[in-house]
This record gives sequence, C-alpha cells and structure tokens, in this order.
Amino acid sequence: MKPHSSIQRLLLLVLLLPALFFSGCSSCKPGKGAGKPKVYTLKVAPAASLKESSVEVDVIGIHPSDLERFKTYSVKKYFRAGDLLRQDASKITARFVPDRQEPLVLKSTDPQWTKWLNSGVQYIVIMADLPSVAEEGKAGSQDPRRQLVPICECYWEKKTKEINVDIQAGGVRLLTAPREGWSLPMW
Repeated sequence: MKPHSSIQRLLLLVLLLPALFFSGCSSCKPGKGAGKPKVYTLKVAPAASLKESSVEVDVIGIHPSDLERFKTYSVKKYFRAGDLLRQDASKITARFVPDRQEPLVLKSTDPQWTKWLNSGVQYIVIMADLPSVAEEGKAGSQDPRRQLVPICECYWEKKTKEINVDIQAGGVRLLTAPREGWSLPMW
C-alpha cells in the first residue's frame, strides 16, 4: 500500500504545483502590495483652457522616503527662483506657452526612467505653476496643482502602456484610470 500512497501524493503534487504557481502571480490585490515599479509612456498635455497661458510643469521622480516632503511642500515656494527642493529634484520640466502647446511625452524607453528606477523611485509627482490657482496650505493632491502618480505595476491594468495627464487652468488631472478595485494612494 505504501507505493500506491506515494504515487497518489506525487500525482497530487504535480496537479497542485501549477495552481500554486499561478496563484502567486496574481498578487495585485488591493491591500496585498503594489508590485514593483514599472516604466510607462507618460504624456503630460496642456488642456484647451491653457491655450493662451504660460505654465511651467515639473514631472518629478519620488522615492518613498521623499513622499511626505513633496506632499506638504508649498507649491508656490517650490516654483520660486532658487528653491532648493526644486533644484535638487530628479525631474523633467515642461513649459507650455501660447505659441508652444506641445505635450511632454516621456517614452518608456527614455533613459530618465532607468535613472529613476535605479534610485528607488516608486512615484511620479506632477507639479504645475498655475498662477490662477492659489490653494496654499493644502497637502498632497488636495492642492490641485499637485498630482501623485504611482508607477508600481499593480495600480494600472496589465494592458496599460501609457499614463495620461492633463494640465488644466484649474489643476492637474490624471486621465488614466487605475486598475479596478484600486485607488490612488491617499497622500
């Protein structure tokens, strides 16, 4: 009877291994971790409401340890000449002016992504110097001039290749919806 029992166990193990393997691959469940950072094409475009405006926008790679500082930092102060946080930030800057309203497109192949991922970046913060918006004292995305964009793979549908953001006269708006059941982190 022992040989028969060993064969049954082996057969059971062979049948269960694929199930165990595939269940581990579906770890993108709310509350179970956000997965590892992933590169996307990021498109930041001025909306029609900015057609006649001049706006400066920074796309900043953020390590989790810097998140709180960027959450509470004054956007007005950040865009002042000589601001040290802005000067030291790992960023790409776009300037939208009335005669140049081309979107900023950071392709997934851009070397900036490698730089960010190698330094532990898990978030992108988009900050816009919108003169018509004065929301000083509001933290995180409560200030419409600031938007957090997580880049960990579980926030976005598997088919997501591009994350789209509009810069409107009234604030920064994330257009790409997160994965069903997920919401952007409260910050």
